[in-house]
Amino acid sequence: MQVIEFQGAGAKPAGLQAAGDPVAPVSELLEDATVRWSNRPVLLAAGAYLLATARLIEQEPMVWHEASGGLYRWDQLHVVFVQDRMLEPSAIQLYRVQLNPGEEAQESGNDEGTNWGDVLKIGLLQFRTELCRAGLEQMRRHLSGRISGGQSTFQHQLVKGMVADILTTLYMTETLPQDHFLSAKPDLPSGRVHEWIHQELDEAFRQIQRLGGGFGFLRQGVSSYIYTGQLVKNMLLTGEEDYR
Repeated sequence: MQVIEFQGAGAKPAGLQAAGDPVAPVSELLEDATVRWSNRPVLLAAGAYLLATARLIEQEPMVWHEASGGLYRWDQLHVVFVQDRMLEPSAIQLYRVQLNPGEEAQESGNDEGTNWGDVLKIGLLQFRTELCRAGLEQMRRHLSGRISGGQSTFQHQLVKGMVADILTTLYMTETLPQDHFLSAKPDLPSGRVHEWIHQELDEAFRQIQRLGGGFGFLRQGVSSYIYTGQLVKNMLLTGEEDYR
């Protein structure tokens, strides 16, 4: 994705002055979506990577290591910070994670109780949904102040149609925790449903970027939300060892 570097006067990280008005920062959205266990945040290491923030790391998080099917303390893992300039404005941190030999899980997938894999994947899917919602709000505020054909650009029929499509996708993702999608076909694997939702969010993010025009490509603007959302999808759906 080609991104325009914007170093103009008053430029601030995404969320602080997006489209001229405050929108929830990416880091805050991730922290709000993070599940807790014994008052400690639980992060998902899907494949070899996980997403975090400095505040979450300070709280000594637990990590669900999907490959081994166990819940581990942060200090039980070999964790390497991955530099990614596109994530810098959002204050999101990317880490490569490897389980140290001989470490015993605090809780495993064989224990009765929380299915951490499913819970954390739904949490990240909801996080990606909130990124989409925040991106749409940025576009709404950006376009509401622009005039085209004698009226607000946001009031044009084509624009309203694109927004309606995005809102439909957001509504569908809100029903996921209640299993409304699964009720019509109980034997449908949840992974298939999640994949479909991610594909729908892909299109919603594309529509948001189209609505934003040049604004949609500013690294400190909505692009931070779109990029982080794509990273979440890659982590959850590919399961590949190589970061892309």
